[in-house]
Amino acid sequence: MPLMVLALFGCASNRLLTLIDEPAPDLIARALTQAAPAQPNKASTVADQKPLPKIVSVASIMTLTPAMASFAEQAVAGAHGDAMRVRALHQALILPASAGGLGIGYQPLATLTPAQVFRTREANCLSFSLLFVAMARHLGLDASLNDVAVPPSWTMNNDRVQFMRHVNAKVDLRFSSDDMVIDLDMSNYRPYYQQQLIDDKTAIAQYYNNLAMSLDNSASNGDIKLAYMRAALGLDSAQSYLWNNLAAIYMGWDQSAVAEALYLKAVQVNPDDVTAIWNLSEFYRLRGNTELANALQQRVTEYRDSNPYYQYRLASVYFADDQYELAAQRIQSAIAKQPEEERFYRLAEDIYQSMEHQGKGL
Repeated sequence: MPLMVLALFGCASNRLLTLIDEPAPDLIARALTQAAPAQPNKASTVADQKPLPKIVSVASIMTLTPAMASFAEQAVAGAHGDAMRVRALHQALILPASAGGLGIGYQPLATLTPAQVFRTREANCLSFSLLFVAMARHLGLDASLNDVAVPPSWTMNNDRVQFMRHVNAKVDLRFSSDDMVIDLDMSNYRPYYQQQLIDDKTAIAQYYNNLAMSLDNSASNGDIKLAYMRAALGLDSAQSYLWNNLAAIYMGWDQSAVAEALYLKAVQVNPDDVTAIWNLSEFYRLRGNTELANALQQRVTEYRDSNPYYQYRLASVYFADDQYELAAQRIQSAIAKQPEEERFYRLAEDIYQSMEHQGKGL
């Protein structure tokens, strides 16, 4: 998020923090250190209990096996220059075996290590990007992981709705001012999406978060979920969505005091995290504190109405859903609020071209 936007919402953020309490340190410590609470009516036997997962280092996850290294080297054999090597590696990973490629297919819930992706040939966007970046670096390319603010999408998992984040890879080309973005699904990537490079720790934190959130709330999974979430927070505690997700886990366990502390921590870490503020609002509403719930909900409304990037995101959603008139209204609102942002104009061009193709005009 640009500094201009942060400055715009600084006062709103300060007002928000005056509405809520500081997160209780003892409850935060409990969430980060103690075993999962026993669940009523969800008793598990020794036979049902599962071993805790092995938490490995970032370096271990990003290390190639000899077979993976050999594959990457063969993929770019004969390719000259960074751009050609990037394209050759990308094609080698996604082309089907019949065309000489690895044939990696998209599976949204396949949160895997690079080695697992190489073996199973399926991946979600994060897993594929981890594999590509690891191989590209082995080849001497300056590759990084890239967090992309795509239009929001959701998926159902274990009767829960999950908001899907998106990560791809970006390569800084030597002897050129350009870079190249590599995505498992390039057809749905747009260069005007808001994006920022992230380090390996932040990406692996998301990896462990995904593993935790893919599990149900059965008693046998409790300590496993906590192990994954603690690993994630140990890597990057500055990501508010991790605190928010840990709060959701404790809410599922009817541990409201701990959940409240974690929601408060999420908002403290990032006072502009609309999801965390909304969840905290709903938490207080369910507990009868309507006044505070309404005040927090009002902050969400104010933030969304005044934030040009939120209007831009809505325009992207409407555009993806072929609702071009609504998309046009939102993108014009974004442009009016921040006319210096070039990405808004690129999306507007796409919207109006689509409207013209449907005979709707401007």
